[in-house]
Amino acid sequence: MGQVMASPKPAMHGGLTSGAVPLIEPYARILRHPGAARFSAAAFVARLPISMVGLGIVLLISAVEGRYAAAGLVAAAYTLAAAFLNPLGSRLVDRWGQSRVVTFLVAVNVAMLLLLTMAVSASWPLAVLVILGAVGGATQPATGALVRARWAAALGAHPSLRTAFAFESVLDEFIFIIGPPLATFIAVAIAAAAPLIMCALLVGVGSLLLLVQRSSEPPSTPRGTSRGGSILRSPGVLVVITSFVAIGFVFGSIDVVTVAAADAEGRRAAAGIVLGIYAFGSMLSALVLGARSQARADSSLPRQLLLATFALALVTIPLVLVSGLVAIGAMVLLAGLTVSPVLLTGFTLIERLVSPARLTEGLTWATSGIGLGVALSAALSGWLVDQAGTRAGFVVTAVAALVTLAVTAAGYPSLVRARGAARSV
Repeated sequence: MGQVMASPKPAMHGGLTSGAVPLIEPYARILRHPGAARFSAAAFVARLPISMVGLGIVLLISAVEGRYAAAGLVAAAYTLAAAFLNPLGSRLVDRWGQSRVVTFLVAVNVAMLLLLTMAVSASWPLAVLVILGAVGGATQPATGALVRARWAAALGAHPSLRTAFAFESVLDEFIFIIGPPLATFIAVAIAAAAPLIMCALLVGVGSLLLLVQRSSEPPSTPRGTSRGGSILRSPGVLVVITSFVAIGFVFGSIDVVTVAAADAEGRRAAAGIVLGIYAFGSMLSALVLGARSQARADSSLPRQLLLATFALALVTIPLVLVSGLVAIGAMVLLAGLTVSPVLLTGFTLIERLVSPARLTEGLTWATSGIGLGVALSAALSGWLVDQAGTRAGFVVTAVAALVTLAVTAAGYPSLVRARGAARSV
């Protein structure tokens, strides 16, 4: 596997390698790169729906049909289809370019969201709703991967690329802070169908604003270029993606168990505060790590990933021992601080290990792995909470963190070999 980009562009060389700088300055510098602020802003709008669409489906179907099981089934169909099929769409993006493929995906995704809204209101059969949800999830554009691919094309292999990935991770966290409350508010204040309609509008407008920026679009794979088989056959890539599935279990279980703990204390609204603390910790560590990325550019990425997963396990395991929202809030803050180093290092490794012709696909597999872990974990931890209480649900969190560490430790030699091979090309 080759290094994903050539030498850094001269325009980014100057002040970016200086010593200590204020926290915000590295982000201001990357956003001054030609076109960067515009494509990042457009991608933010386009991927805001990923934090709203599942909840929007649940809010609409439960309001119209009064059946939470049906709502959960349709939402699960959307989420799982996105997790398994989005990488295939991204493989086509790498082959044919963002503007050609994503235009089609967005058109179908928007149509499915609007059709699903109409179908629920018209009381269409559940099987039809599941199919519409699955097709919508399968055609959801992997905007997070699209924008990271644009950053890679803009910055090359310069250390500031990790700062750019950190910036996008901060935006991801912000999206998941504001998205669910926004969806709930407009469902109550306007109509139960409003969140899904808003999702369709946001993904359509945001994607259009991104795709018209052709100058920052990464080049597609030339015709006749050998692409090989699945990128999952690369041991190093497989290690990162498997660890991301496990960390998805951490995310999903913390969400569900925190809500259950708040319900047990009769303070359901406080769950949002606790989860906000968790997201704040992750945002903070992403900001700091991204700002200091240049000082760590020569370090071993595999070693950084191993240390990050060790820290995650260390602060997550005690969750099984605590009770009460105050104690849970303190522990999830620590967990949030350790999450971003795992994600940022993992994304950077994917960028280094995957060839330029497969970058969007590789990044999408990483994000899909997280989504798959979240979906499966929510179901498992919810069942455990029903059976044995919140501490049993946090067992899923602790075990998932240990699995993340175990996968990284077991795959460390593969990561080192793959990273060395990428550097030598």
